[in-house]
Amino acid sequence: MTDKSQIPLDSLLENTRWPSDFAGLQLFIKGEDWQHNAMLNWSNFRADLYAFAYKDAADGLVEAMADRKVPLDSGIYPLLFLYRHALELQLKLMLSTVRNLTGLKPRNYDKHSLMPMWSEFRKLMKDLDPSQPETEIIAAHDFIRQLDNVDPDSMAFRYATTKHGKEHLPGVTHINIRHLRDVLDSIFLWLKGTYGWLGEMESNQPHY
Repeated sequence: MTDKSQIPLDSLLENTRWPSDFAGLQLFIKGEDWQHNAMLNWSNFRADLYAFAYKDAADGLVEAMADRKVPLDSGIYPLLFLYRHALELQLKLMLSTVRNLTGLKPRNYDKHSLMPMWSEFRKLMKDLDPSQPETEIIAAHDFIRQLDNVDPDSMAFRYATTKHGKEHLPGVTHINIRHLRDVLDSIFLWLKGTYGWLGEMESNQPHY
C-alpha cells in the first residue's frame, strides 16, 4: 500500500476530485463498468434480503478490519451496528413467520430493543413445538441479552452520546473482532436454520 505521506502534495491535489467535478450528475446511476453495478429491487422477498444483507456487510467489514484496510478502533462502531441491525431484522422477520404459524395476527415491531422480541420469539417457539430442545436457545439468549444491555435502543454504535449527553458504552474498553464474529456467526447460523424450518412449516400449512 502506498504511503501517502511520501507523495508530494502537488501530486495528491492533482488527483483529488472535488464535488464540482461531478456537478450536474445523478448520484444513483447504472455505470458502464457493469461489474460495479449493485442491483436493487430484484428480490420478491425484500424483508429477507434486508435482514441477511447487514450480516453479509458485517462479515466483509471484519475481514477488511483484520487486513487493516479499515482501522480496528474506528471500524468497530459500524461493525457492531451492522451485526446488531442484522439481528434485529432477522428477529422481526422470524416473528412474522412464527406468529402466523401460531395463529396470531401480524404485528408491527417499531421498537429496537432486542430482548422483548427475543423473549416473545422464545415463547412462541415453545408454543409451536414444546418438545424442541432449548440448548441453543438458552445459549443464544445470554449473548443477545449482553448485546441488548450494551445497546438497548440501537443508538450506542451510531452516536457517541445519548440524547441527554451521556456517553454510550460505559465500561466497554475492548472488543475482539474475531471472537465477536465467531460467536455471532453461531447465533446467525442457528437463526437461519430455524427460519428455514419455520418456512417449511409455513409452506405446508393448509390454505383455505
